[in-house]
Amino acid sequence: MSNDKEMTQIVNLANEIDRVRENLRIKEDAVKSTKEQLRRLEEEDLPNMLNEIGISKFETQDGLLKIDLKNFYRGHISKEKQPEAFAWMRKEGHGDLIKNEIKTSFGKGEDASAMNIKKYLNQKGISFTDKESVHPQSLNAFIREQTEKGKALPHDLLGVHIGQIAKIKRGE
Repeated sequence: MSNDKEMTQIVNLANEIDRVRENLRIKEDAVKSTKEQLRRLEEEDLPNMLNEIGISKFETQDGLLKIDLKNFYRGHISKEKQPEAFAWMRKEGHGDLIKNEIKTSFGKGEDASAMNIKKYLNQKGISFTDKESVHPQSLNAFIREQTEKGKALPHDLLGVHIGQIAKIKRGE
């Protein structure tokens, strides 16, 4: 059996692991908080101030600071809303956004093929698992495109968030 010195070392190492884990948790919380603070400044505070004074661009006289307001389009389909959101996409002719996996991947534009294969496998009684998803960047581009065309979107299903972000460039 181990001696008292080795037992003390084991306890000390276990305690050190606990300290490091807690330190990591604190730092991760700080990063999360800092990201939220940055998001609020870029997407709310500065755009609101610029909008209040009626400008969308700002540049200092020396050209060392330039600020442009840009529109952004963001979406997120929650797991709970996926079936309804995907049904809406298919019904409205946007099924090509949906990526399907059945032991293989079906990319954008291959939704009809994936549906045919699933139907075939079901008819043959072949067991399979499948996964459907919409890539976040594809969803964001779709939301931008449809919004700019003036098309109505189900904001609740697609988790649509549209706003402005202040893009800052510093000169030399």
